[in-house]
Amino acid sequence: MLLNKNFLNLKKSYIFFLITVLFLIFSSSTVKSSIFKVNNIEISEPFELNFKKEIVIDKAFRNAFKKLIKMTVTLDESKKIKNIKISEIKNLIESFNIKNEKFINNSYIANFEVNFNKQNTLLFFEKKNIFPSVPKMKKILLFPIMINLDSKNVHLFNQNPFFDAWNLNKENFHLISYLLPTEDIDVVIKINKNFDNLEDYNFFEIVKKYDTEEFIICLIYKEKKDYKIFSKIKIDDVTKIHSYTYKNIDIKNSDELNLLINEIKNIYEDKWKFINQINRSVKLSINISISSLDYKKNKKFVNFLRTTDLIPNYFIRDFNSKKLNYKIIFNGSPKQFLKIAETKDIIIDTSNQIWEVE
Repeated sequence: MLLNKNFLNLKKSYIFFLITVLFLIFSSSTVKSSIFKVNNIEISEPFELNFKKEIVIDKAFRNAFKKLIKMTVTLDESKKIKNIKISEIKNLIESFNIKNEKFINNSYIANFEVNFNKQNTLLFFEKKNIFPSVPKMKKILLFPIMINLDSKNVHLFNQNPFFDAWNLNKENFHLISYLLPTEDIDVVIKINKNFDNLEDYNFFEIVKKYDTEEFIICLIYKEKKDYKIFSKIKIDDVTKIHSYTYKNIDIKNSDELNLLINEIKNIYEDKWKFINQINRSVKLSINISISSLDYKKNKKFVNFLRTTDLIPNYFIRDFNSKKLNYKIIFNGSPKQFLKIAETKDIIIDTSNQIWEVE
C-alpha cells in the first residue's frame, strides 16, 4: 500500500514536471512583444473633391515614424535619418488602427495608432549605424533652481519662471514626466546657505524627504540675458553631469522661456534614452537554472524573458526532474540584467557559475 502511494506521488510529480516543461518550451518558442506602438497621431485633411484616404494614411505613417524617432533616438543620432521614402516607412509597419474618424467644417479628422515591427525597425536603425533605445516612460523629481548672479539671489519656488512654466508644455514624444517639489522653507534655507557651492553640494539630504533616489538638480545661473544650465542627473544608479550656456535669452518672453525649457528637457530625454539604449552588437550569454517543480515561478520567469526588450533570444538548454537550464542572450551588462530582473521581482543567486532563480 505504501509502495503504491509513493508511486502515485512520484507519478504526480513527473506529470507536473512534464506539464511545466511543455508549457515553457511552447512559451520559449512564442514570439515576444514584437512591436513599437505609436499612439495619438491626429491627422486633419481638407475634405474636397480630390480627397484620397491613401494620402491621409501616408501622412499618418510619416508623422508616426517621426514620433517614433523622437521617442527612441537621441537628437544627434536622428540627424543620420534623412529623406526617408514612404515605401521604406511602410516596410517597417506591422499594423495600424484608425480611431475617432469625423468630418468637421469640411475637414476629415482621424486619430491613428501605428505599430512598427520591432525587429525590422531595429535593423533599419542598425544599417544607419544608430543604436535606438527602449521607449520607456519615466517619472522623476526635478529641482529647477534659478541663481541670479546679478542680485546674488537664489529662487526655487518664488520668482522662478522656470518652476512656474516647467510642466505647462509637454511634447507628445517626451518620455519623462517631472515631479516638482512642494514649497518647503527648510529646502530654501539649505539652498541659500550653500549659495557658493551648489554644484558640489550633496542634495541627498533634501531629496530624501521626497522618498526617491532618482532626481535631477537643474541649476540655472542667470547673468543679464545669458543662462548657464548645470544639471546633475541621477537615474538608475547612474549620475551624469551636464553643463551648457545659452546666450541672449529673454525669459520674460514666454515663447523664449518655453523654448529654453524645451531645450533643457531634450538634454534629459537624450540622457534617459542613452540609459535604455539597445545595442544588439553586445551579446552577453547567461546560463540560469530554475526549479522545474514550481510552475508559478517558471511562468513568471518566462514572462520576464518574453517582455524584456534587451533579451532578443532565449531557450531551454536542458532539463531534468529538478531543474530547467536556460541560455539567455542579453544586449547589455550582467549588472543591467540583474537590475531589470529585480524590478520584475525576480531575485537571482549569482554565487555559482550557473546562476539560479531563487
